Order: sequence, then C-alpha cells, then structure tokens
Amino acid sequence: MRAPITVVTASIPGREQLLGTTLASVYAQTVEVEAHLVMAQSCTEHLVPPHHVAIQQNWLLPAVRSEFTMRLADDDQLLPHHIETMLPHLDDYDVVYSYDANGDRPRLDCTNWPQDQLVDTFRRQNWIDGSASAIRTSLLREVGGWPEDYVGGNHMTGEGGFVATGLPAEDWACYLNLAIAGARFLCIPEPTWRYGNGNWVRSSTHGWAP
Repeated sequence: MRAPITVVTASIPGREQLLGTTLASVYAQTVEVEAHLVMAQSCTEHLVPPHHVAIQQNWLLPAVRSEFTMRLADDDQLLPHHIETMLPHLDDYDVVYSYDANGDRPRLDCTNWPQDQLVDTFRRQNWIDGSASAIRTSLLREVGGWPEDYVGGNHMTGEGGFVATGLPAEDWACYLNLAIAGARFLCIPEPTWRYGNGNWVRSSTHGWAP
C-alpha cells in the first residue's frame, strides 16, 4: 500500500550528506509514499534567498500526482511511523501536521478552529513548521503554491516580506493563504518527525546573495 502523499524537497549543493539522511528517513516509512521529488539548485542572481526554496518547490509541484503534497526540508527527518500516523486523517482534512520530536518547535493544536480564528492567528504567528505537514494538492495549487514575491530586504535580518501577506517566511505565508481559502486543519499531537538545525551551508549563505 502507498499513501496518497508526494514528498517534495528543495536543496542546494553542499548539503548532500544532509539530503541523504532525509531521503533515508522517507524510504524507512512503514507506509510508502507515492513519490519523493527532489530539486537541488544553486542560488543565482535570478534565484536568490529568501524565496529560492519556494521557487524550487513550486517547480516540483506540477509533477505531483498524488492527493497530498508534503514539503520536507533537506535537513529534516521523518520518524518511521510519520506517514502511517497521518494516513487515517487525510480524507477529512486539508492540512495535517504533527509535532517535532526535538521539542523545540512551536506546539499548538488548531484542530477544527473556525476560519476567522485561523486567519487572525496566522496573521500574528506561525505554529506549524514548513516541513512534514500533508497539504491537499488541489488546494495548494489553488493558492498558488508557496509564495515567491518577496520584497523589501532580506528575511535573514528581519526585513521585508511576501507581497499580499507581508509575512517573512514562505511556509508561514502559505499556511495563511490556505486558511483564507478555507482549509481544514488537523493537529496530530505527537512527535512524528525531527527538525534539523545546525551550522551548515544554507541558501542564505550559498552562491549569490542580495
């Protein structure tokens, strides 16, 4: 049995070892995903931080053939039961997320919040990491995928934001857009994936930078 989920991962040269660990975590799932699509491309004058990750993910999105899409950063890892844990809930919700096993990411359960509460809260804060959540592909495409139109500075220094939302991160802006579009959110309040954070090369420090 395969889950109706395609994983998409954006990467850059210099992170091959991290990417390998991420790939292995997807291969190790107790329930197989439909596919894992990867794009690794250097930043250039036309593909620059902070929206380079969003651009790569959006390039992969048309190739997704499954009902759900899961963005997974190239330094994050899924625990073996992650996909299996989400599978029973996909019919009834548009965004399904769970907690990070490291315990240092935000933990807030917004299951069945009314739309106005979701939208108002997302305008102020983001409690769902960009990785490991399952998003209904049709709705993700309806909102235009991950926003790319970053203006006004560099998000690494807290400047600028994405047009329309004004938010500084593409995953945060995407969740807000999904909430505005009426997405139904479900939290699985247990740790099923692991956030990666370390002193390694990133888009903001690799290749061309503003």
